[in-house]
Amino acid sequence: MNAIPATPLLDIRDLRKSFTSRRGWPIARTSVVKALDGVSFTVGAGEVVGVVGESGCGKSTVARVALRLQEADGGSVNFDGADVLEASKIDMRAIRRRMQMVFQDPSSSLDGRQRIVDALGEPLRVHGLASGAAVRPMVARLLDEVGLPNSALDRYPHEFSGGQRQRIGIARALALGPDLIFADEPVSALDVSVQAQILKLLETLRAERHLAFVFISHDLGVVRYFCRRVVVMYLGRVVETGPVPEIFVDPRHPYTRLLKVSSPEPDPTRAVAMTFQEGEPPSPVDPPKGCHFHPRCPLAIDRCRVESPVLRDVAPGRSVACHLAT
Repeated sequence: MNAIPATPLLDIRDLRKSFTSRRGWPIARTSVVKALDGVSFTVGAGEVVGVVGESGCGKSTVARVALRLQEADGGSVNFDGADVLEASKIDMRAIRRRMQMVFQDPSSSLDGRQRIVDALGEPLRVHGLASGAAVRPMVARLLDEVGLPNSALDRYPHEFSGGQRQRIGIARALALGPDLIFADEPVSALDVSVQAQILKLLETLRAERHLAFVFISHDLGVVRYFCRRVVVMYLGRVVETGPVPEIFVDPRHPYTRLLKVSSPEPDPTRAVAMTFQEGEPPSPVDPPKGCHFHPRCPLAIDRCRVESPVLRDVAPGRSVACHLAT
């Protein structure tokens, strides 16, 4: 289950995306942020891959660029043999039926003026899957699949709790029968008890529909429960990848160890003891030269300050971007 698929459903290679902004007065200065700096990973059919890292590391940008909600600057996204970044509008329409997204905040992703039956029925009508009287029973089945009653059909988003709205967002993502779902921090805005319910729902849907997930999160506990493989990102770069059990038991990159140290560990005998430099991550506008993590790394050597490490295999199914990793 943890093995990297021979023929991946999704294959992201050297993905790059920069954002330019102008700030300052009276003379505005232009700054460039490399949100994605050569990101590569794969996802197999039915596989759940977690993408983790601190805020601003580029996790959400990966999903938005892969779905072409934002255009990439370079690299490639291959979905089941289709070149997503080069696809025409007509081709993208078909691709998006098979790749959907669940957003972090369902309140902002749902139109408050639409009844639920209309919000979930719209993609069915647009893609020609249902029309007229056939829409309502199809939406009712979607709501039932995510644990909501038929009475929700004619209500509005503000009438539901946060967890219920997220269930509606999940139902909308399921409407077109996708093969892959990007879940962008889908439980981070929910209470812990509700988080557990949503994660169990996603696991059930994954098993019943044989869905693949790219699960974006900063919470290692959530990733440990739901994901099979992990992609660790730092300042727009992938620094480590591997199966969940191995990553959590034996993190090879110092940044992954920092994430583990920062995450609550119920078993103190499994804690990773390391001392890191205090302070916030460097600014993405002006990242450090060489390894981006070296200002915070207790193991940094001179080479780390001038040479950027490449992501290389260190064991079967494990890759690390660190000069000192073995």
